Amino acid sequence: MTIVKGIAGIAAVVFIFCPLSTGTQVLAFAGSIVVFLICHSLLTNLDENYIDEHIKNGYWPPKPIDWSPLPDRRVAGEKPVDGSES
Repeated sequence: MTIVKGIAGIAAVVFIFCPLSTGTQVLAFAGSIVVFLICHSLLTNLDENYIDEHIKNGYWPPKPIDWSPLPDRRVAGEKPVDGSES
């Protein structure tokens, strides 16, 4: 598995640093994407811990976000800092 991770790392470096000025460099850029995707699919199929390490809690957060407004912590009669009257 470390060989596959190393190949994926090299593909990522080529992806990041490859200039796109000639046709050969564009092919190297596209090829690095293909190699990275192949390595990713190999790791997800062959390494049992790969998904667990990289997915964490899945797409949705583990608990819902509280969107309610924050409580008003001003003392009665005190003016707000932003100058608004409420």
